[in-house]
Amino acid sequence: MMDSEAHKKRSPIITSSKQDISPHITDVGERKHYLCGCCAAFSNVAITFPIQKVLFRQQLYGIKTRDAVLQLRRDGFRNLYRGILPPLVQKTTTLALMFGLYEDLSCLLRKHISTPDFATRSMAAILAGTTEAIFTPLERVQTLLQDHKHHDKFTNTYQAFKALKCHGIGEYYRGLIPVLFRNGFSNVLFFGLRGPIKEHLPTATTYSAHLVNDFICGGLLGAMLGILFFPINVVKTRMQSQIGGEFQSFPKVFKIIWLERDRKLTNLFRGAHLNYHRSLISWGIINATYEFLLKIT
Repeated sequence: MMDSEAHKKRSPIITSSKQDISPHITDVGERKHYLCGCCAAFSNVAITFPIQKVLFRQQLYGIKTRDAVLQLRRDGFRNLYRGILPPLVQKTTTLALMFGLYEDLSCLLRKHISTPDFATRSMAAILAGTTEAIFTPLERVQTLLQDHKHHDKFTNTYQAFKALKCHGIGEYYRGLIPVLFRNGFSNVLFFGLRGPIKEHLPTATTYSAHLVNDFICGGLLGAMLGILFFPINVVKTRMQSQIGGEFQSFPKVFKIIWLERDRKLTNLFRGAHLNYHRSLISWGIINATYEFLLKIT
């Protein structure tokens, strides 16, 4: 009886304590989505940048994988990681926003809008992708640094940004339309299909099994989306490789590329097989790292 009474006297204090600290716990829990997304992006860029560079050359010039690799060999090892700073900054920032804003916006929209969960999450994914597009200048500069035609014009990120300044702020946002389209709809598919795909994988009972499942889930989604949006990235790359001059529309640039590549779909998808494998590895690393960090933080 005495123990019971003592417990009753202490319980209000315990309850009060929990109520006091719970907002802080929630705040930390919300912030960790941004941190985990940032760390996942850093790991991915550091590992896959050389593959991305080969793919970039194929997208820009429509050449075969062997020719793109030979181009990089002629450039030398010193230039292999040339242009890594913009994607490192861009990816760590945009993936932090992608995962963090998606979670935050999903919660916010559910509180204020009475729509089916699928519609709410799709809207959150599109808004997160649109916000990511703010950092298009980093993707734009990365394109210029990776194009060997501009090697003699600037040698680092700062010089590339400076070279665009005289053309006005709009020059930093060449290729914005395909970036917006790609970001928004790829986010909808990624977040919408991630759960269902993982449910069809073998049940994981250990950390390592979860890690493998998350890698497979992210990799399959990344590879699928990489193929689906490949032509959009080809057009985006061509638009962003230009400095100054007319701002050509997406349809016009697509038509130019289509004619240059003899109106053949296979030529338009040159580099798609490498993009498939790069996306498989990249999004496998991103998803597995993100989910792993969520579990341990």
